Amino acid sequence: MRVMVDRSGLGAVIGLALLGCFFLLLIFRLRLPKYLLLYSSLFFLLIGYAFINAVNIHGEPFFTARGVIRYFSYFAVFILAYYSKITFKQLFWLYTIIVLIQSVLAVFQFAFSGVERPSGTFINSNHFSYFLVPYFAILLIVYNKYLPAFFVFLLSAFLGGMGGVISLLLVLFLFLSHYARRWQKIVAIALFPLFIAGAGFLMQKRVKELTDITAISERLSENQAGGGSSLVWRIVTWKLMYDELVEKDGLYTGMGLEYASLVSPYFLESSIREPHNDYLRILLEFGLFGFILFVYGMYYGLYRLRKNAIELNSTRYYAIYAALAAIYLGMIVGNIVVLNTLWWLLLTIIAIMHKDDKQIEFKASV
Repeated sequence: MRVMVDRSGLGAVIGLALLGCFFLLLIFRLRLPKYLLLYSSLFFLLIGYAFINAVNIHGEPFFTARGVIRYFSYFAVFILAYYSKITFKQLFWLYTIIVLIQSVLAVFQFAFSGVERPSGTFINSNHFSYFLVPYFAILLIVYNKYLPAFFVFLLSAFLGGMGGVISLLLVLFLFLSHYARRWQKIVAIALFPLFIAGAGFLMQKRVKELTDITAISERLSENQAGGGSSLVWRIVTWKLMYDELVEKDGLYTGMGLEYASLVSPYFLESSIREPHNDYLRILLEFGLFGFILFVYGMYYGLYRLRKNAIELNSTRYYAIYAALAAIYLGMIVGNIVVLNTLWWLLLTIIAIMHKDDKQIEFKASV
C-alpha cells in the first residue's frame, strides 16, 4: 500500500497508521525480545540525539518529529514482520505482483504520457530502481531465474537511474563470485557486453551527460553546481554542503535531524536539492561521531548477513547481503536512507528470515 500512494503524498498517513497499530499491539500483545532492544538501543540513541540537537539549534520540534517517525517506522516494521505469520515465499509473490504492476505503469507512462523517466507510482524513477535491487538479488541467487533477472536489469536501465544499474551489477558480481559454477562464469563473461549494450542503449542520454566530467575541477573552484550533468552537480553540491557544515561548526555535532531534507524549514542554504549522498546526509545531520556509529551499525548488519549466509549455507541470506551491499554502494549517489518503501521491504524480509532461524533453533532444542 505504501508503494501505491508514494506519489500521492499519503505515505506519511500510512506510516502513522502503521505506528499506531504497532503501539496498540505493543501495549496489549507484543513482548519485545531483550536482545533486539539491546541491539537497537544505539539506533534510538542516535535518532534521539539528532532530534534534540535539531530542536535546540532550529527550534522546530514538530517538523523534526517527522524524521523520528520515519526512522522509528523502520523498527516497527521489523517487529511487526517478526511476529507475523507471513512466509518468505508469500512475501516474494507479493513483491513480484508489485514489480509487475509498477513495470506496466512505467511502460504506459513512457509510451502514452511522454514521460522520459517513468516511475510508476513511485515519487521518481530512482526510487523504483532501488526498489528493484532486492528483487533482482532474490531472483538471481535464491530462485536462479536468470532470464527474468536480465529483464529486471533492462527495466532498471529503462528507468534511467545509473545508481540502480550499478547496484544491480554489484549484485551480479557477488553472485558470480560466490555461487556461479565455472560454465556460468564463462557464459556471464560472454554475455556481459550484452548487459552493457542494453543498458547503454536505454541510457544513452544519461551517458552523454557525463562528457562534462572533464570540467569538474573548474566547477569545483568556481562552486558552480548547476548547468551540468547530474554527476557533476552532485560532486560540486557535496563540496558546498560540506563547506557550509564546517562554516556552521557542525562537523562534529551535526546540525540535527532533517537538516538535509528539502522540505525542511531549516534546510541547507548551499543547495536547492537534497544531497543525493546518504553518507554526506548522515554527516550533516548526525555529525562526525554519529556518522562513525551509524556507518558501523550499517556495516555490522552487512557482516552478520554474510556470516549467516556462509554458516547456514543460505541463499536467502546471501541474496539480502548482496542487495544490501549494492544499496550501500548506491547510497554514495542517492537519497536511499529515507526511502520508507525500500527499508520496510528489506527489514520485513530480514525479520522473516530471523524468525525462521529462531523457530529452527527452538525445535532443535526441544
